[in-house]
Amino acid sequence: MNTELQALLIVQQDDEVIRAIEARRDALAPRLATLDKARKRAADEVSRTEGALERELEKHRAIEARLVEHKARHDKNVEVLNSAQKLKEVTAAAAQVEAARKVVADEESESLAISRRIVDLRNALAVHREVLERTSSDQEAARSTLAAEIAVIDKELGVARAKRNKSSEGVGKSLLSKYDRVQARRRTIVVFQLHDDFSCGSCDTSIPLQRRLPMSTGAIIEPCEGCGCLLYYIPAPPAAVQG
Repeated sequence: MNTELQALLIVQQDDEVIRAIEARRDALAPRLATLDKARKRAADEVSRTEGALERELEKHRAIEARLVEHKARHDKNVEVLNSAQKLKEVTAAAAQVEAARKVVADEESESLAISRRIVDLRNALAVHREVLERTSSDQEAARSTLAAEIAVIDKELGVARAKRNKSSEGVGKSLLSKYDRVQARRRTIVVFQLHDDFSCGSCDTSIPLQRRLPMSTGAIIEPCEGCGCLLYYIPAPPAAVQG
């Protein structure tokens, strides 16, 4: 077995170790996602209620401004009514006073309703903030445990990747590039030994006759035409010479 092939097989073993470590890390994702989902649900309630409260406060500010304007208009209409002398003027002024009074009354009623909604929203916001704080507090231990587990796994992953990088130094750039492309696509073992009948060790596809002689030297690593895995051949050891 040539040294480059030996190095490539070691790289493949290193990748298997890395995938196993990554799988352990990925297995923690659902636990973290569950914590994140619960916290997001509580945070979304706070955000939604804050938005609703701000909208009601804006409505209240707007209607209070209109009330000031309309009350001033009502007072002015009352002054006009009080100073009116002719019946026609009195009738017109009284109509304006009544119309202004109705507008003011409607707006005061609306302002009161908005004020009640603001009180309810502030109470709800306090409850949602308390739930968010309690959720965050309750999750501290679980998140701390998860973070510790992830840190241990990440350390292992760093060591495994460093070993893989070192192992890959024995593989030529061209071959390593081929291997990396196939391995990234399949995410499993991709380097196989040819069977004695020159069929693929992965999918059993026979390699063409014209490729068998070059492959039989054991110096060539080529992709399978069927599955794309990289194939190598180990020649039989020479027969012992009898004395």
